[in-house]
Amino acid sequence: MIHATLSPFIQLFDLEKQQYVIQLNMDNTTEGESNVWYQSFKNFTARISSDGKEIITGTSRFLNGGAKLLIYDVEQKKLKKSINAHQNDINSICYVDRENSSLIITASDDGLCKLWDTRALEAPKPAGIFYGHLSGITYVSSREDNRYFITNSKDQSIKLWDLRKFRTDETIYHHFWFDYRMEKLSTVEMEKIKKAMSINPNEQSVATFFGHQVYMSLIRCHFSPRANTDQRYIYSGSADGCVYVYDILTNRLAAKLDFNEEKTIRDCAWHPFEQSIITTDFSGKICKWDHVDLG
Repeated sequence: MIHATLSPFIQLFDLEKQQYVIQLNMDNTTEGESNVWYQSFKNFTARISSDGKEIITGTSRFLNGGAKLLIYDVEQKKLKKSINAHQNDINSICYVDRENSSLIITASDDGLCKLWDTRALEAPKPAGIFYGHLSGITYVSSREDNRYFITNSKDQSIKLWDLRKFRTDETIYHHFWFDYRMEKLSTVEMEKIKKAMSINPNEQSVATFFGHQVYMSLIRCHFSPRANTDQRYIYSGSADGCVYVYDILTNRLAAKLDFNEEKTIRDCAWHPFEQSIITTDFSGKICKWDHVDLG
C-alpha cells in the first residue's frame, strides 16, 4: 500500500509485515526547498501499478505556474518522468486500467481532465483533453473498461466521459472559481452553472449528474461494482451527509442514503459482491449501509 501526506514523500507500507518499508522522495526540483508550506512541493494524489513497480502522483501548483504529473520507478528508486501537466493543483489521478499502466488520467483544479500515454511522452503533451466542468475537479475514477470514466467537481456535478471523445488542442474555456471550503453556491448561482453547461460549446461529457454537494473537502465518486450491478450506477458522498446513487441508464437519481446528520461524507465504498456501502464522514464515524435495493 502507498499513501501521500501533502509532502514530497510517498510512503510504502507492507500489509503482510504490517510495517512501513520505505519512504520515496518524489521531488527532484529546487522549488521544493521553500520553507513556506503553501509554496512547497506536495503530492496531492498517488496510485501504484498492479505489479507494484510504478507509482504515479499529481502535485500541487508551484508559484511559477504548473502542477506536475510524476512517474516513479519503485525498483530503481528513480523518478522516470516529470511533466508540467496542469495550470493548477492535480487533485486526483488514476490508471485507465490497473492491469495496464500505460494510460493515465489526471484531474485538476483548473477544471480539466487530461489523458496521458506513457509510451509517448517524449513531447510532454497529453493524448487528449476533456472539457466540460466549470470549476475545479475533486476526483477522477475509471470504469476500467478502457471506455468510460467519471469526475466529481466543485461545480456540484459528476460527469461521465467517453475516453474516445476528447480534444487534442487547447482552447479558451469558462472557469468559475470560488472557495468551496467556506462558500456555498446559492440556488441562483447553481441555475447559472447549469445554464452555462447546457450552452457550453466545449462540452464533451456523455452525461452530467446534479444533486450531491461538493463542499469542504475533495469529495470522491465511484462506479458501482461489476459483479452485482454491472457498473450501472455512479455513487458519491456529499457535504449534506448523504450518499447519492445515480443511474447511468436513466441519468436520474436512483437512491439517496440519508443518515440525518449533516456531516460531510468525503468517501464511500460499495462492497464488490454484496449490497453494502461503507462511508466515512467528518464526525469521525464509519457507517455501513445494508440492503440497498439496487442491482
